[in-house]
Order: sequence, then C-alpha cells, then structure tokens
Amino acid sequence: MSGYPDFVKKFKQGSFVSSSELSRKISLPKALSSLYIIPTFFRGTYYIPSLRERKGQFIDRPMEFFSNLFNFVYGRKNWYWALSTAARYYGSEWSATKILELVCVKESKTIDVLGRVVSLEKKTSYRSKILSKMLSSLSINLIVVHKGKKNFLNEIKIDDELGPVATKDRLRKDVEFFISKTKILSLRRLYRKYR
Repeated sequence: MSGYPDFVKKFKQGSFVSSSELSRKISLPKALSSLYIIPTFFRGTYYIPSLRERKGQFIDRPMEFFSNLFNFVYGRKNWYWALSTAARYYGSEWSATKILELVCVKESKTIDVLGRVVSLEKKTSYRSKILSKMLSSLSINLIVVHKGKKNFLNEIKIDDELGPVATKDRLRKDVEFFISKTKILSLRRLYRKYR
C-alpha cells in the first residue's frame, strides 16, 4: 500500500468496511495508523473517509454517515429512526438533545459518543486528536439503540435523506412500548410530551 489514492482504488471512500474484508487486502494496523480508516462505534466496522474529510478532519454529512452505518451493521431493512429523533423529524420536538435514537431488531445498546471524544482528547497521539475532531464533527453526544420487534418495521416510511423513519402512529406506539424500558430520565420526560 503506497498511499491513500491506492487504498481507495481497493475500497470505496465514504463507505464502511469490516475488519475481515480489510485484512484480506491490506495491513489493518497500517490503515488505522495512517487514518485511511477510522473505527466506528461497532467492533470490527470501519469508515473510509473521503480525501476531503481526511484532510479537513471532519465527517461531511453526519446523518448520511449514521444511516449508512446502521444499514451496514444492522441491515437495510432491520432498523428505523425512532422516538426523539423521529419526533424532531416531524417537528414535534425542538430541543437540541444531541441524541440519536433508533429501533432495531437485533440489540439494545447505548453509545456514549461524547465520552469517546473526551477520552480521545486526553490522549497525546496525533491519531487520537484527529479521531476526536472527526467524532466531534458528528455533533452527537449519545446514540440509543432500542431493541424492537420485527413487526414494528411494518410502520415506517423511507425519507430520501434520512432513510427509514417511524410513522407518526408508530412513534406514539414506540413511546408507549419504550417509556418504561428507558433508563435515561431526560428521555422519559421527552417521551411524555409525545403521548
């Protein structure tokens, strides 16, 4: 591997790739140290930044980044934007919570993006500083993945930019289903507004 242009000939920039796919074609440690790839919030999944993103140390389109990431990790038809994220989409929620919420059929998970940024900022390596800038550019503090049921996916609509979003009816049903399961009190208070 003689540089980033040769690397992107093998892999598409602005896309996601698994560690197993990467390791078959290149040296994973070299790609990581050269910032040809950046780790995502899921083990073994990496993002290939565009040349512009890599040089500018940012993620160009955060919502597209997240939609494509969840499509890659969960599968295109196994998740949707839900609860406070869907409420913001419909204009019934205006608070700047910097929280993304989605429902998938695979798992329940909370990802502390802000915590990772702070942790990376404390490290002294050049790579850590760049990664913290790139994650900061996403403007998200927390990602909450709720585990739903397969039939929940019957009540979504596809937005051209965001991807799958809960319908208004599904949003109300999700609030009833998840309000008692959610441990984050600030989210529970938000959910009560949507009832």
